[in-house]
Amino acid sequence: ALNAVASRNVKVIVVGNPCNTNALICLKNAPNLPAKNFHALTRLDENRAKCQLALKAGVFYDKISNMTIWGNHSTTQVPDFLNAKINGRPVKEVIKDTKWLEEDFTITVQKRGGVLIQKWGRSSAASTAVSIVDAMRSLVTPTPEGDWFSTGVMFSTLGLLIASFVLVYH
Repeated sequence: ALNAVASRNVKVIVVGNPCNTNALICLKNAPNLPAKNFHALTRLDENRAKCQLALKAGVFYDKISNMTIWGNHSTTQVPDFLNAKINGRPVKEVIKDTKWLEEDFTITVQKRGGVLIQKWGRSSAASTAVSIVDAMRSLVTPTPEGDWFSTGVMFSTLGLLIASFVLVYH
């Protein structure tokens, strides 16, 4: 349906897991649309990572920038606190607890979806919806100077979808 009737400028965000694989399948079924317009939702993981950092630092969520999620939307992902910032300062300058950053933070972000499902018996539709809105906003509006966001996007030269390619739109 996308291939037949969608605008060639459509932005497609694939949410259902495995979102990287599903985004690639969707893309392959819409060959007339640019591959760069297909994205796997890693923003949910980015938002979860930002929330964890904000809670630990005692700041509001919007004070976290440059958060990257590397890898697939799964327990193998790596939330990159080394490049993230809190109020413009490197995370490690604000949060001195290296053990928490390297172990607890990473594990919490990796397993957050599973914890929510176990706790509530379902995934969090609200946080997913917010993440979709955030992802779309990031795709269509300029990124603040010096910041970036994570998304799963096709590398056409490799012919596969790799999650969390860092995009900076100015």
